Amino acid sequence: MSYRIGDRVRRAVPALALLTFGLAVALTIGETGLRIAKFKYRTFPTVQFGWPEPEKLAELFVPDRDLFWVPRGYHRTLAAAQERRPAVAFLGDSCTQFGTYPERTLDRLRAVSPSLAHGINLGVGGWSSVQGLAQLQRDVLPLRPQVATFYFGWNDHWAALGSPDDAARPGALTFWLSQNSRLFQLLLKARLAIGLRLDSARPNRVDLDAYRRNLRDMACLSQRAGIRPVFITAGSNHRLGHEPEYLAERHLRKLEELVPLHNAYLAVTREVAQQTDSTLCDAAHTFEQAGEDRDRFFKKDGIHLTDDGNQALADLVAGCILAALAPRPLSAACTP
Repeated sequence: MSYRIGDRVRRAVPALALLTFGLAVALTIGETGLRIAKFKYRTFPTVQFGWPEPEKLAELFVPDRDLFWVPRGYHRTLAAAQERRPAVAFLGDSCTQFGTYPERTLDRLRAVSPSLAHGINLGVGGWSSVQGLAQLQRDVLPLRPQVATFYFGWNDHWAALGSPDDAARPGALTFWLSQNSRLFQLLLKARLAIGLRLDSARPNRVDLDAYRRNLRDMACLSQRAGIRPVFITAGSNHRLGHEPEYLAERHLRKLEELVPLHNAYLAVTREVAQQTDSTLCDAAHTFEQAGEDRDRFFKKDGIHLTDDGNQALADLVAGCILAALAPRPLSAACTP
């Protein structure tokens, strides 16, 4: 019996070797052909987040295994901040990265206390609270700012085109393949196309419970490090029945879910700030109180701020930062 098994194994080895060789040749031909055709889809991770688009990723960002992507020059910015401890670190998404409210806030603080005039804008377009929390742990805590502001809540509730954010971080091999293998990049592109056709099955990038956990961790990690957390609610100019049509193309399963969905994430932001004794900077409420006049605060997308909106937010955030610096004990919710 053992002779028969050994004989079968010996006969199978050449066949297996031939199969392996054939597969290697096929992969090599495919990889070479894609390179000759100048195919490139070097995004990371899969373009499942609605924004940035692949072209925008290549233009403005570089891949980062922990944070998915970071702006070009990000690590130089961090290195410079380590030379001089920033008083305030502004974390968030594109509303922060491309907004002018951080520098305007610092201008307001400078007039009150020169020691608060130095800060760093660490917002990154397309990011959710998953990336924000990872950034806080890896890059912000070592900077030891006095205050960290958190402006999330948009990208978290967009529909993912693949796995939710907390399941999308790759291993070393997947990351390497996404940057170096044209065949793997072709697979990612095909996966994106399939994902766009499965709108009804797409989960949120970060569901409400995960969003709540992320914000609680942000608050508690900050407080334990001696950093005062300030949560900014993400204001909008969206109204039921008048939602921007483009959001239905990639970001939402149904356009009519936009307003109630965003309101649900705003409610969690307020809840976490209260439960962790963090400072709440309720920009969403402030802008809503402006009524019809809030049109001048928002760009056409109803998400990003105009010059007037950035100035109004800076006036509000400066006051919130000063309030956050008032002496207070570590929140009981954050006690180990």
